[in-house]
Amino acid sequence: MNYSVITRATCEPSYKQTALELMGGFANDLRDQAAAALVRYGYFGTGPGAGDLFFVQNYQELAGFDKAQEVYASSSSYTSFFQSGKVCIVLRNIIKILPISFESPPDASPKYLVLTKAATDPANKDAAIDHVQRATGILSENGALTVRYGQIITGSNVGQLLLAVSYPSLDAVEKTYDALNESQVFKDLHNIVNVNRREIIRLMG
Repeated sequence: MNYSVITRATCEPSYKQTALELMGGFANDLRDQAAAALVRYGYFGTGPGAGDLFFVQNYQELAGFDKAQEVYASSSSYTSFFQSGKVCIVLRNIIKILPISFESPPDASPKYLVLTKAATDPANKDAAIDHVQRATGILSENGALTVRYGQIITGSNVGQLLLAVSYPSLDAVEKTYDALNESQVFKDLHNIVNVNRREIIRLMG
């Protein structure tokens, strides 16, 4: 997978369960009709927009996202989602996935996703990739299921880095950050990047 498209939307609380069900419907449409390599959805559990909806779709090429626009137009779930008038997109960004090697378990079923956004000098981008790669062992040992690292290429945060790590439980998140905070490689990483946002997402599909 080379590209991720992340969408965030506000949602009226009373419509949240219906919205999540409809998201499952157009997630299936994207898998079947746009060859999306991976689709996940859920809601933000932390941060200033706690409760906002989250949707991510991954593609080998951006042509897949182009095809997704056609799928949106024909998807009854997507149409119902927005015709409700109870959902409003506030962000949609494209991320170019950077090369990080991580062996995920074949039956991974994540319940939580931790998104960490950071700014860095372009000259430090390769060093940041190297530090994250060196930290993947700690992530794996403490329960992380998947790791994606990328650079935002659209929107107001162009050039910033985004780390997405999924977990089976909040206990695994806690154990991971306890271990990372004792790690020199993690401390060194924070010397070359400026973390400006970290949020936990509850994945529902």
